[in-house]
Amino acid sequence: MTYGTPYLLQLGLTKSKTSLVWIAGPLSGLIMQPIVGAYADKSTSRYGRRRPYMIIGALITGLGLLLLGWTSEAVGLFIAEGETKKSVTILVAVLCIYALDFSVNAVQACSRSLIVDTLPISQQQAGSAWASRLTAAGHLLGYFIGTFDLVKIFPPWLGGDTQFKKMTVISALALWGTVGVTSWAVTERVRLPGDNDETSIKDVLANLWQRTTHLPPRIKAICWVQFWNWVGWFPFLFYSSTFVGEVYYRYEHPAPEPGEKDEHDALGNIGRLGSVSLVLFSLITFCSSVILPYIIRTPDAAAEKFTPRPPRALTKTAQILLMKAYTLQPDLTSAWMWSNLLFAMITICAPWVHSLASATALVASCGVPWAVSCWAPFGLLGVEINKISAGPHAQLHGPTAPGYTAVRGSIEEGDEDIEMEEALQRRRGLSEGVLMINHPSDHGAHSSTGELAGVYLGVLNVYTTLPQFVGTFLSWIIFTLLEPNKDDVVADEDPDHHRWLSLKKNAPNAIAICLFVGAICSIIAAEAARRLRRMT
Repeated sequence: MTYGTPYLLQLGLTKSKTSLVWIAGPLSGLIMQPIVGAYADKSTSRYGRRRPYMIIGALITGLGLLLLGWTSEAVGLFIAEGETKKSVTILVAVLCIYALDFSVNAVQACSRSLIVDTLPISQQQAGSAWASRLTAAGHLLGYFIGTFDLVKIFPPWLGGDTQFKKMTVISALALWGTVGVTSWAVTERVRLPGDNDETSIKDVLANLWQRTTHLPPRIKAICWVQFWNWVGWFPFLFYSSTFVGEVYYRYEHPAPEPGEKDEHDALGNIGRLGSVSLVLFSLITFCSSVILPYIIRTPDAAAEKFTPRPPRALTKTAQILLMKAYTLQPDLTSAWMWSNLLFAMITICAPWVHSLASATALVASCGVPWAVSCWAPFGLLGVEINKISAGPHAQLHGPTAPGYTAVRGSIEEGDEDIEMEEALQRRRGLSEGVLMINHPSDHGAHSSTGELAGVYLGVLNVYTTLPQFVGTFLSWIIFTLLEPNKDDVVADEDPDHHRWLSLKKNAPNAIAICLFVGAICSIIAAEAARRLRRMT
């Protein structure tokens, strides 16, 4: 996220074409997660349902990262210097990014499913909470490492001779290490073959489409808030680090001494500057995610029919202030609305940011609305799913959700099941410690609360990925209109980074305009949240 855009610009790709490359993210999220989830659900591998897909995805992702870092050198083994090599290098880098996006989605889908598969219901919430904490810690650690000049710290033989190469090595090793530990530590259940094991990609996508087009009113409203919310966030998530670096190089980077060429690792420098701002952004996000749940009223509290009494030990003035604070405590929908307005107020100022400090402050302050945006849609959707599950139509007949399997039989249910599973276990050579999942075909498929969650979380994923296509298209238009023309290209003796950075001070900053458009979309999301709040 920090180095991707400036790396492609350094290779020679224009900003408008770079924006089209990032369509790989939403495309892979829209297609890979439900497909991998469905096929993993049906897997009868002796190594577990998730582990094989997770390991293969991690291997492809790690190799893709390494090839991305050494794209030019790898292409140079087969093609001599020239325009052909430059074009092929760009093509290979783009293909690496697509391979990375698709394979890492397989890793994410399976690692998230492990929480559902392996933990009892009483520990599901704790497992999800720990996953969120470790994700935030990983972001902080990754961005923090990126702030250091790794080229000076480590020798060239350890991870290459540029900041970007060393970061790809660190990322690949971190991914392989964590997936390896998870695969070793987690005991997976092995699913027995059943009569309904055939799953086609067409069936998975058709089921997802049907669910998406037939939503309950409040869930549809939540999804539309999420749609406009993500149109607004897209340019920030993909271009914020480049925005910070470009502001620095445009307004504050010292000019070289007369007669000297300003040659240095501009990509690594932009990555470090962007990493500093993203470290602060992640730190604020983490702190906000810890503090805000205590400030925002929970759904249970909002439904209470009594007024809480403050402790009598407090003074009368303190009791009055505490009661006033309680009445002002916002619900989650209101917090989501205000967070969208806050994000719009911050990013709408992007075109007028002309210093590194203000650009860093802009990126960092977005950590507060981002914390709410990562939490609110799932919290609100969970409330609606529980309402549906508790209603008269809770037991719905139909297909299970992509990525979730309805476990209707297990080794505890009867001697016949135990004998059948033990026989199959001996036949397949499985160890006695492996837990087996059996899905008898003589019972009808009933949607449980977990399966409803799978259905509607899959739909929410659609409303999260589709706006990224919209954001890509808008970014492409803006970059096409505002890219420097041939008259703005510097002389041959100028350094390379002058060719892929927009350094003309009086010219509009294309990324800042993208952030401005994202702010307008966030205002629309706030209005959608206001309408959601007024729904009964």
